[in-house]
Amino acid sequence: MKRILTFIFAVTLISTSIGLHAQSFDGGLIAGPVVSQIDGDGYAGFHQLGCTAGAFARIPSDGPLSWQMELKYSLFGSHSSTDEVDYGLNPMNIRLHYVEFPVMLRYDLSKLHINGKILDFITLEFGLSGDFLIRGTQSANFEDNFDNSSWLLFSATGNIGIQFDVNDRLGFNIRSMNSITPCRLHPEAPVFSWYHYYNIALQATVVYTIIHAN
Repeated sequence: MKRILTFIFAVTLISTSIGLHAQSFDGGLIAGPVVSQIDGDGYAGFHQLGCTAGAFARIPSDGPLSWQMELKYSLFGSHSSTDEVDYGLNPMNIRLHYVEFPVMLRYDLSKLHINGKILDFITLEFGLSGDFLIRGTQSANFEDNFDNSSWLLFSATGNIGIQFDVNDRLGFNIRSMNSITPCRLHPEAPVFSWYHYYNIALQATVVYTIIHAN
């Protein structure tokens, strides 16, 4: 909890700093729900409900391309479904708390028109994120069996998403996130890149721009 509160304080400080000193940037806040699963754990489906919250700084341009950097807290993990438990699998609940540092390349659709309407309110985004584990818990059969050394402290994630802007301040973003490197190593896996555990998540966020570049 102390680490999470420290992160929230850092996000607030960064947001204030952006507003005061970085007038060449757009800056604002991001928050919303996350559903996730872990590829390789033997369970299926986006049954773990979490959340994400943080701040962003965006470098705009005169064209459709822009860069966006983010600092976020995100809760990923895995959770067994009722059907899986009825089928015979142990109840499972994995909760992984991360600090994420995504860097996104954004492309708005201002070059496209439909019936004369410019689609500049729609933006596609692609990027990578460095994810740092700050806390993790795992339970099976409702008994805590988490091993601090079993989950990797760092993983890289690929991100792809789309954003719909309501106006120049408010937008809604949908993003898919898939681990490129494992979040946990399987002891019997033959090589680093195969048969390990990977985070897979979907997030839907509200994006609020606090300041715009001059």
